[in-house]
Amino acid sequence: MSHPSSMELAQYAYAAYGAATHYRTHDGRQMPEWEELGDRIQQAWVAAAAAVAQVVIEQPAESAVRSEQPTPQRPSIGRIVHYTLTEQDAAQINRLRQEYQSSARLTGTGFVGHVGNHAQEGDVYPAMIVRIFDPRSTTANLKVLLDGNDEFWATSRQLGDGPSFWAWPGRV
Repeated sequence: MSHPSSMELAQYAYAAYGAATHYRTHDGRQMPEWEELGDRIQQAWVAAAAAVAQVVIEQPAESAVRSEQPTPQRPSIGRIVHYTLTEQDAAQINRLRQEYQSSARLTGTGFVGHVGNHAQEGDVYPAMIVRIFDPRSTTANLKVLLDGNDEFWATSRQLGDGPSFWAWPGRV
């Protein structure tokens, strides 16, 4: 298994800082893109990321011993989770796909719409977290990647098991 380079870790850290501060600098200005930082600032982020990586590599067992309970994962924008469709979700997806197929034949406009395999309750799909309303909560808006060329917007969904809930990968 390949580990990320210090440069990649620095870019991840910079992106996480941006997400946490609504892409604002410490003095409230808009954060520049990574490529706009310049070598000196990028290298400072690389040094910081490398220092953190070194601590993690040297002390993984020690940090696990200190923490009796593992820290729960928190949802954050851009994370991929698994979403389980409800009966209503599947009906809406299938209806949109059917409406597209009917209208495309009539209009012949070349519009690209909803096309994909039949969806049903209980189907599990990958979803990207696109919004979180309260960082202490597990309620999120999701863009669900369907088995087709379309996606489904699942709003205000919570962490849990079964239809209408999202879960961390490997737990569904």
